[in-house]
Amino acid sequence: MRRSLSSSLALAFLLAGMLGAQTFGQKGNPSALFEHGGAGLSSACMDALGLTDAQKGSIGQIRSDLMTAVQPLFEQRRGFHDQIEAALQVATPDPTAIGRLVIADHGVGEQIRTEHSKFQTRFEALLSPDQLANFKAQRENGACSGPGKRFH
Repeated sequence: MRRSLSSSLALAFLLAGMLGAQTFGQKGNPSALFEHGGAGLSSACMDALGLTDAQKGSIGQIRSDLMTAVQPLFEQRRGFHDQIEAALQVATPDPTAIGRLVIADHGVGEQIRTEHSKFQTRFEALLSPDQLANFKAQRENGACSGPGKRFH
């Protein structure tokens, strides 16, 4: 019994550590996604694409849509992180309860990744074939990182 509890606690701490690493300190802070020009796309990257004013306006809208979609999800994640932290602070943490929270948080993370994927698809659809090729080449070289690379 004692060995089982020790193993369960070790697993709970491991999961909590993985959870913290997964979010890169972005607890409930979707605005951090936009700090370099939007959704993981730097302003230098955007400038290199030679976007038209119409494209810039459309990208502004899809950025706004992404922010609207992920804001409540980040708030949910903050709640899960707070609950996990509290659950780990008690004298005898319940590994099952902590595991459930970690799994629920992971599900919210998947929803965020889905929203980022939607943004990426919409963003790429706005680009001309030459811009898209340029964007993909820059992303391959690390000059333009997509949203998924910065977030999870």
